[in-house]
Amino acid sequence: MQSTWIGVDIGTTNVKAVAFDENGSVVAHATGTCVTYHPRNRFVEQNPDEIYRLFLHVLQQVTDQLRHKNATVEAVSLCSAMHSVIALDEQNRRLTRSILWADNRSEVQADVLKQAIVFPKLYTHVGIPSHPYAPLTKMVWFRETQPQLFKRIRRFVSQKEYIWYKLFGLFQIDYSMASGTALLNNRRLKWSEMALQYTGIKSTHLSEIVPTYHIEKITNPSLCRKIGLPSGTPFVIGAGDACLANLGSGALAKGVSTLTIGTSGAIRQTASIPSRDEKRRLFTYVLDETHYVSGGPTNNGGNVLEWLSKHLLLKDPNELLALAENAPPGAEDLLFVPYLLGERAPVWDAHARGSYQNLSWQHTQAHLVRATIEGIVLNLNQTRQIIDSQLSKTQILHANGGFTQSKFWVQLLADIFGIAVKVNQSSESGCLGAIMLAMKSLGQIDSLEKGVQNCVHFAETYHPDPSNRLIYRKVNKNFGKLIGQGKG
Repeated sequence: MQSTWIGVDIGTTNVKAVAFDENGSVVAHATGTCVTYHPRNRFVEQNPDEIYRLFLHVLQQVTDQLRHKNATVEAVSLCSAMHSVIALDEQNRRLTRSILWADNRSEVQADVLKQAIVFPKLYTHVGIPSHPYAPLTKMVWFRETQPQLFKRIRRFVSQKEYIWYKLFGLFQIDYSMASGTALLNNRRLKWSEMALQYTGIKSTHLSEIVPTYHIEKITNPSLCRKIGLPSGTPFVIGAGDACLANLGSGALAKGVSTLTIGTSGAIRQTASIPSRDEKRRLFTYVLDETHYVSGGPTNNGGNVLEWLSKHLLLKDPNELLALAENAPPGAEDLLFVPYLLGERAPVWDAHARGSYQNLSWQHTQAHLVRATIEGIVLNLNQTRQIIDSQLSKTQILHANGGFTQSKFWVQLLADIFGIAVKVNQSSESGCLGAIMLAMKSLGQIDSLEKGVQNCVHFAETYHPDPSNRLIYRKVNKNFGKLIGQGKG
């Protein structure tokens, strides 16, 4: 019988379950679409019970496929979108939906924190910039704007913790997810007393912190039948998607960065110690006790191309990409600042807005599209330059996400960054990273580096075009000046 390992990625767009063999090849796959609610302007929520049912459904679909292939499951490991917040009462009943990272209701609280005397020291503890994406600011929002509800709250959890509680009756949070709350002292791997005091909560409002290798075994008979797994199957708690995307893309070595562009995007690098940027522009999350992931996320990735498609040019995204190839590199000095949804890295300003600069008569739709895509990549390159200055200079980039389906877009990335780009063969880097954690947890591999060697494979490698690179050096500088990041 074939042995497999299942990674489940609890995202905000989809929930995916993927079974891999020990070499990282996909054996079975299932996905379900998440429903997102916008009850008020700048509120972004999901129903945690709907996401839990989706989690069970995709897991059951994968175990069904494996049963027909006569395959066994060694373990299930979890990957999850970070920064969600659910408030529970003293009976552990939900008081709220799941409030997502994209929710900006706590803009005021983030602005106040950024200017607070305590913030520079707090950042040295938690390694998270001040922004409404952070659960800490949302908890302060509850305290300041919903005082009666705040008094009823006995526990704050993420979507992943909520699912873990449903499975095992335990409130546990792994190092990685905890490091995304802005409440964890990620050097000591304990809740930060300074962060708790600022937020107005106690450590009892939060879950027990456990390593990312922590295991619980599923034993509930009805749950086992529902998801098609035998009693005693190990579940590894896993980590957050930012950390597991780095692991699953094979970016553990010095000088290797990972770039992901899906709906949003991020660029990250792994180091052996937690990093701190003196200007407080980078996050640092915990993968495990010897691997820390630092970088910056953007709110504005593939969703910007979707906006251009639906609201401005009224053309299919693939048609837009083909159109962009007709415009010259640099779009004849047309620059686009892609801050349609505010921005996290590099500016960390929820109030930031997008704009076209230097727009003139000669610019066509092709110029608009090219400048838009260039703007997304130029913005990520600003964060790459910060990472290079704080960690290690990026020598090679591992790329994954929906954008890698476009050869034009990946080549553009190589040209703007001026470095080689290796495209991951698997688009499921989060799930792949999760199963590597499970393999190490159960002794299948002795290190994460060994897991990368065995399981991570690549498709094409793209190299910068020398003539385009000369053009983009100037464009990068102009873009950096435009967004206030120096010379770029």
